[in-house]
Amino acid sequence: MQHAARAALLLPLVLLGCSSLALPKEDAPASGPDPASNSWVADNLKEAFKDHASYDGFEISEYRSVHSIKGWAWLVCVRFQDHAQKRTYALFIKGDHVVDGRYAVQTDGCDAQSYSPFDLMSGRTGPANAGGLAPLY
Repeated sequence: MQHAARAALLLPLVLLGCSSLALPKEDAPASGPDPASNSWVADNLKEAFKDHASYDGFEISEYRSVHSIKGWAWLVCVRFQDHAQKRTYALFIKGDHVVDGRYAVQTDGCDAQSYSPFDLMSGRTGPANAGGLAPLY
């Protein structure tokens, strides 16, 4: 009976201590990522990959809000061809800069994303079909 009474007294203290660990210290970002995020991503990739000019077919996913060890951040995935090898890189943006970048792992969910051409990495300055045939519409 004494053990049950002690356990009943200690239970609220244990739960209070654990609850502060389980709750995030900050709320999820309310608005979308900064419009300049794509240029931060491009700058980060150009710095991380010294041979980036030899890579091909850069594509970028939509930004998603995720919670990581560093708190809430925007996650974006970038796909590209590295000497005929398909690669995917995940970047985490918090505030006004990239806080982390790595080759994507399964938990990043990059394989399930939709992608569009990433012109800041491909070096295109004009229309996507410059020098080619005009679209038929």
